[in-house]
Amino acid sequence: MKKYYSFIALAALALASCTSDEFVGGNENVTTESNGKAIGFDFGVPNLTRGSLSGADAAEALSNQFVVFGTKHNETEDETADNDEVVFTNYSVVWTDNTAGTTESNTHNWEYVGVTPYTSGVSPVITSSTQTIKYWDYSAAQGYTFYAFAGKDLLSNNYIAVEKLTEGTTLYEKGYKITVNDVENANLDKLYYSDRTPVAKTEYGKPVVLTFRNLGSRVRVGFYETVPGYSVKVDKFYYDDDAEAPVTTFIAMNKENTSNFASALQNVGPKDGNSLTITYYNGTDGTENHVKVTNSGMDYAYNLTLGTGIISAEKLATTSATPTWDNDGDYTTVYPFEQNTNPMLIRVDYTLTSEDGSGETIEVKNARVVVPTNYVQWKSNYAYTYLFKISNNTNGTTGTVPTDPDDPTTGDPEGLYPITFDAVAVTATDYTQETITTVASNNVTTYAVNSDVTTVGEYKVGETIYVVDENTTTHEPLTVSGIAANTAENAIVYTATTEGDAISEATVLAKLNGAPNGITLTAANPAATIVTEANSIPQADGSTYTLAASKAVQFTPGAAGTYVYVYTNTAYVANEYETAGEDTFDATETYYFKTDNDVYYAASGLTADNFANYKAKLYKVKTAGTVGVYDIKVIIIKE
Repeated sequence: MKKYYSFIALAALALASCTSDEFVGGNENVTTESNGKAIGFDFGVPNLTRGSLSGADAAEALSNQFVVFGTKHNETEDETADNDEVVFTNYSVVWTDNTAGTTESNTHNWEYVGVTPYTSGVSPVITSSTQTIKYWDYSAAQGYTFYAFAGKDLLSNNYIAVEKLTEGTTLYEKGYKITVNDVENANLDKLYYSDRTPVAKTEYGKPVVLTFRNLGSRVRVGFYETVPGYSVKVDKFYYDDDAEAPVTTFIAMNKENTSNFASALQNVGPKDGNSLTITYYNGTDGTENHVKVTNSGMDYAYNLTLGTGIISAEKLATTSATPTWDNDGDYTTVYPFEQNTNPMLIRVDYTLTSEDGSGETIEVKNARVVVPTNYVQWKSNYAYTYLFKISNNTNGTTGTVPTDPDDPTTGDPEGLYPITFDAVAVTATDYTQETITTVASNNVTTYAVNSDVTTVGEYKVGETIYVVDENTTTHEPLTVSGIAANTAENAIVYTATTEGDAISEATVLAKLNGAPNGITLTAANPAATIVTEANSIPQADGSTYTLAASKAVQFTPGAAGTYVYVYTNTAYVANEYETAGEDTFDATETYYFKTDNDVYYAASGLTADNFANYKAKLYKVKTAGTVGVYDIKVIIIKE
């Protein structure tokens, strides 16, 4: 029985094959290790719920047709095209339901033999008018390599053109060039590319397993708030409406948008005639042979605007499990941009409304967030979810907006005490990569590989959590010089408990500045450590983030509970007091009583007449202390 190719669109599991002692192209008989009737191609199509489609579902995703390019190798691959002998020249493979087994080459409803070659928009093309059966060549001792893509509607309507790249300086560059002919109709949801799939000689006689991945990336945003006693309504976002280069300052974001979510973010803004290049990860920069998209042939946009759902909501949701979604939680398909080197900047105004029936409102303006560059490098077939949390810890102002939004000292002081933005990013099709970004004076981003933070709330026991603190002005990660408490330019991770105030970024800040609010902070055990090696924060796909040494902290919580990351910019120094018992009353002086717990509070109503009655118990400041400046992130750990 001869070995032949049969294309099968199924889940990513090897199919059974049969045994034969016949082969084509060799000089001696070879008995294969497989037991199936045909050499088959087995396809998995990852979807956005971390699964794979199979059978008719896979066929539907691929529009019932795909194109395969295959080569065989008689010599060891030497990173050139010289020893690639073409076997499949962009063969068309067609799905027809209930046809499996009707021909030798059709075992699972996919057929290529006798199919008219698909030539529209494809290069190179088959020179004959029909496709013929193919056999394994056992003299090809160095194996085969297969590539495939699907998108027949885009090709037949000339919305895109696809050229197979047959040469490159490395193995992983022999992908495809995609030219966009009609931007309005080039629907990325209909365009799939398989991973580069090498097949060793020992695997001849088995199905060739190909995994297709959707070319596009998907993005959505949601908001929720945790401000005690208030509801929150987002009033406006800001952006730079005439940007011709990446936006790097908040002052440039001076255009108000009262209709849509808007941010400053370099992204791909394609035009007709622009091109994308498909290559493959080489194992050092990601999972080997997975699809990698480069858009150096595309034009760029410098703002990202999405739907109207955030601004139109009268009040934001109060939980991350059911946030107020923009666009009803639907994703917007965008072009991948793995090479992005710029962060996402968000500038937003919102209003707090008291829920005690008073109708009191507080307008918070110029709240700012920087989502680090690493978390906005969009990959194909990934779905990115960014959740933003507004809490009682904000860097916006309730007074006069700074004349320079990048320098808050040019306006009224910031506060309620800074607001917190949580940015949950990257729910992937076959990976999970999610981050949480907290904004105070700087932005604290937390991340754990494959963590499902949108389900569990934040993180789980045993996950290694990485923390990066990003400067709001320079957009660069802060350097961690040591793991210690209350030391300038140092970080620490605490476990937090309370017998008083609820634990939040604002109450922890108060605690660090001396407030006796019942919160206890204890250094986490096991302790946090500094990430001392560059590029050592793993991503979900096996690659690592580009980050310099000593720019991140990592810790692995051993128990559920509340943890607090603190970066000390300026350490708190308490006032030093002295007794006022021998003083003569001074109306310009502030006098204090002291509680049994050594808490000092200002005495009110003192006059020259009654001062003598109290002065034995009064204190005054001998040496003024300073308020500490900290970046804080409360992290919830669940079982």
